[in-house]
Amino acid sequence: MSDARVPVADGVPARLAGFARDYYHCADCSYCVDASWAERGIEHVCPTIEHHVPLPSWSGRGDLLAARAWFEGAALDEEALAARVFACTGCGNCESVCPIGLRPAQIGAMLRETLVERGHAPDAIGQLRASMRTHGNPYAQPAASRVDWAQGLVFADTDATVLYAPGCAAAWPARGEAAAQVRVMQAAGERVAWRGVADRCCGAPLREAGFTAEAREAENRLAGQPAPLQVVTAGHECVPGWRRALGADTRAHSFAEWLHDALRGERLRARVAPGLRVYAFDGCAARRPGDTRVADPLREILTLLGVEPVNDARGAAHAVCCGAAGTMRAVEPAAAQRMAAARLAPRQLADVAVASDARCRAHLAEATGNHDAPVLGLAEFLLAHARLEGPT
Repeated sequence: MSDARVPVADGVPARLAGFARDYYHCADCSYCVDASWAERGIEHVCPTIEHHVPLPSWSGRGDLLAARAWFEGAALDEEALAARVFACTGCGNCESVCPIGLRPAQIGAMLRETLVERGHAPDAIGQLRASMRTHGNPYAQPAASRVDWAQGLVFADTDATVLYAPGCAAAWPARGEAAAQVRVMQAAGERVAWRGVADRCCGAPLREAGFTAEAREAENRLAGQPAPLQVVTAGHECVPGWRRALGADTRAHSFAEWLHDALRGERLRARVAPGLRVYAFDGCAARRPGDTRVADPLREILTLLGVEPVNDARGAAHAVCCGAAGTMRAVEPAAAQRMAAARLAPRQLADVAVASDARCRAHLAEATGNHDAPVLGLAEFLLAHARLEGPT
C-alpha cells in the first residue's frame, strides 16, 4: 500500500496517511510491548509499560493501533489518547525490536504533533511550552542564569576550532559536566568558543512535545550566527537540531562523539587506573526515532580508556530508558523517577556510573542516594579518574 495515494476521510488528520503501510503490516507480535529474549539482552522494552501503566494500549503498539483506528475514521477520545502518547520517552526501543521495521515511535511523535495542533496536549505540556517561551528552557530557570555554568572558564575569541553548545540540561542541572567538557576539549588542544549571553536552546524540548513549528524557529535562530567547522553539544537530544540548522557544511556532534574521535586519533591520551569498577550507563540516543538518532560510543570510549564495565554489553542495544527523554518527565515525573531508579539498581558492584548524555546524567543524579556510587558525565569521569595528555 502506497502511503502517498491513500485517501483520507473527512475530519481525519491528513498526516495519519503517512504511516498507512505500518498500520496494515503489523503482525501483532507484541515485541514492542514487552519482548523478552535473554540471548540478545532484551528484558522488557517499553519503560512506560514497565514503570507507569502496564497496559498494551500505552505502548508503541498502542500508538500504532490508535492511529490506525483514527485513520479509518473512528471517533477517538483525544484527551485520553493524549494522556497515553505524551507519557512516552520517545526512546525508540519499540522500533529497534520490531522484526519487520515498523515505526511505532515515529507514529507516537506524529500523534503528539497532531494533538498539539488540535488543542489536546496535557496541562504539563502547555506549562513546558510556556517555560520555553518565557525562560528559553524547559526547567523554568531564569534566562540570565544560562551563563552561570561557565564561570571561571576562558574561551577563544578568534580562530576557534569548536563552538560549544551546552544545551539546557548541561547549562542547569548538569552544569558541572558542561564545565568539565570544555576543560577536556581544551586539554586536547581545541580552541573552544561559546556564544555566551547569545547562547540559546536548540528547540529539542519543543520538538519532542509536538511543537514542531516553534522548534523550527529555534533551529533557524541557531543558524543566524556564524559557527566554526564543528559544533559540540553536551546533550544528545541537541545534535539533530544543530544538524538541521547548519546543514552539511558544519559538523554537529555530541561530546561523546568528539571524545571518541579525539582518543582514537590520539589528540587526547587518557588512561584510567586499573581496579576502578565502572557501570556503563547505556542510553537510548542511538535508538530514537527518525532523524533524531545520535551515535553513543560510550563503551568504545571506556575500552580506549582501559576500562571494562561491570555490566556486559548484551543489554546495551535495548536498555530500557531512564525516563529523562521525551515528555514523560514533564507529564509523569514520579514514573520517570521510577525508571531512573530501576536503571541504577544494577550498579551495586560499581564504584562509579558513567553516562555520556548530559540529560541522562542530570536525571539519574536526582535518583541517586548519598550511599550509592555517584553518577558522572564522561568529562567529569575523565577529570576525576584519568590522567589526560594533549597533543605534543
